[in-house]
Amino acid sequence: MRDYEILGQFYLGKQYNLPEKALQAAPILYDSTDLTTHALIIGMTGSGKTGLGMSLLEEALIDNIPLIAIDPKGDIANLLLTFDELTGDRFLPWIDPQEAATQGLTTPDYAAAQAELWEKGLGEWGQDVSRIQRLRQQVEMAVYTPGSSAGLPISLLDSFDAPAAELLEDIDLMTERVGATATSLLSLLDIDADPVTSREHILISNLLTYYWNLGQNLDIARLIQAIQTPPIDRIGVMDLNQFYPAKDRMALAMRLNNLLASPGFAAWRSGEPLDIQKL
Repeated sequence: MRDYEILGQFYLGKQYNLPEKALQAAPILYDSTDLTTHALIIGMTGSGKTGLGMSLLEEALIDNIPLIAIDPKGDIANLLLTFDELTGDRFLPWIDPQEAATQGLTTPDYAAAQAELWEKGLGEWGQDVSRIQRLRQQVEMAVYTPGSSAGLPISLLDSFDAPAAELLEDIDLMTERVGATATSLLSLLDIDADPVTSREHILISNLLTYYWNLGQNLDIARLIQAIQTPPIDRIGVMDLNQFYPAKDRMALAMRLNNLLASPGFAAWRSGEPLDIQKL
C-alpha cells in the first residue's frame, strides 16, 4: 500500500527540486488530525491556492469525510469533471474545436492527445486511473445553487424548521440560532437588525423562540401571520402593543409579504429545504 493510502494521510503531491527542476519520489503527506477549526491559504495569483484547496478536498473525500463547500467563484464545482476514464471520448465534449484546429488536429484526435497528456501527467504525480475511480465511486457530489436553477435549487426562505431537541436544550446554541435566523431574514429587508435595539429583531426572535420551543416549524407565510397576530402578549415586561403597536407590525408584515410576492425572490424559495444534516 502506498503511504498516502493510509487513513488520515492527505497526499498533496511529491517533493520538487526547484534548482534542478526535477520531481522527487518522496510524497508530501499532511496528517488530517492537524486540521484545526480554521485555515487560510495565501499566495499570489497563479501560485496554486485553488489547486492545493482542491487536493485537500479530494483527499478528505477519499477518507470519507463529508464536505459542504461554499464556492462563490465556482472553481470547486470542477470536482464533478473528475473523469474516471482518461480517454478521448470523455475529453471530447470539453474540447475547443478552434484550439484543435490551431494544433492542426481533428477534434477527436486532439481530445485523444489531451487524454494521453493528462494520464501521463497525473501518473507522474502518483494519481492513476484507479485512484480517480475510487474517488468517483465512493463519493456522491452535488452542486446546489440557491437563487438559481443552474444546479440543484435549494430553498433558503421558505422554511424555518424547529431545531433538534438537543439544540433546544442548549441555551447558548438556541440563542445563536434564533439570532442568526432573525438577522438573516431582516437583512433581506434592509433593516438594521441589531439584536438589542431593533424592535423587528426582538419581535421575530421572540416568535421563533415561541414556536420552536413548541416543536413547531414556520414558513414565511405563517411568520407574517404571527407578526400580525402574535401568540404572545408581552415582550420583556412591556405589553406587546406598547412595545410594537399593531400598525407598525402590519407595516413589517407588508414588507415581508412584498418579499414573498416578488418574482425576483421566487428562485430562493424553490427546491428542497435547506437541511445541513441532509447535505
